[in-house]
Amino acid sequence: MRCKCLRGAWLLVILVGSAGCAAPRILGRATLVDENGAPLPRAASGVTVNFINLEGKIEESVPSVQTDPQGKYESPVLTPGKYTVEAAYPGYVIERTTIVLSKHGKKKAAFALKKIRESKGRSVRESKEENIPNPGEVQIKPPF
Repeated sequence: MRCKCLRGAWLLVILVGSAGCAAPRILGRATLVDENGAPLPRAASGVTVNFINLEGKIEESVPSVQTDPQGKYESPVLTPGKYTVEAAYPGYVIERTTIVLSKHGKKKAAFALKKIRESKGRSVRESKEENIPNPGEVQIKPPF
């Protein structure tokens, strides 16, 4: 009987000790905005979020996740320290923020990724008329 009570007491201590502690994580939401900063109706699904540990070894310091269909993300359990968190999506400006993560708890980081402005290209004829060389046409002579 004595052993059963002791095992139960240890189980209770373990459960109570871990109930108030949250694993260190970074979470948040990414949204897509147009060139002027107005939110786009499309959800930010598939945004890559990198967690760069500024105090750790490079091999262990860049875990990443992708946002869900609502644009939400949550990092894996991270070691405490200072992190650069960056969100990237093709055609949008990469956003970054710095977060200091303690042993317990979660930190939030929201991102609004701005659409990269598209510029008008020039045709080959327009380039020739304005004397703009094509990349393969540039010839650089070595110095004498």
